[in-house]
Amino acid sequence: MTLRTPPVEITQPLIDGLVRLGGYTHPLFGPARDGGAPMPGQGVLLLMGGLVEQSGLLDRAIALLELREVRFLKMLTAGTSLHVELAPGAAEPTSSGKIVQHYRWTAVDAGGGRILEARALMLMHPPEAPSP
Repeated sequence: MTLRTPPVEITQPLIDGLVRLGGYTHPLFGPARDGGAPMPGQGVLLLMGGLVEQSGLLDRAIALLELREVRFLKMLTAGTSLHVELAPGAAEPTSSGKIVQHYRWTAVDAGGGRILEARALMLMHPPEAPSP
């Protein structure tokens, strides 16, 4: 089962603001680039985390523990509508009764083009027991 977040529209002011706040100085992110600068990879990860939180899909989440196997597949540019697809994987109980849930997070554009893939490990509250 794959879950999907609502989108965020990527604008050049959003990209430029994150470039400025992040202190990026590489020429790739400079204002002189034709068509505007792309989003830095860390900015894509930031937006993905926000989309996941806002979606309510992981309301049992306590914390993001780890990102593994992060792969940047395509530059994210202004004019893109970005979603995150979440595919749950293995779940491991902890000694405290919580769960470490593995997910595949994929940032996709409106046409289904993959921007970024990562494996996320989330610390989760266990599902609530059904009421009798």
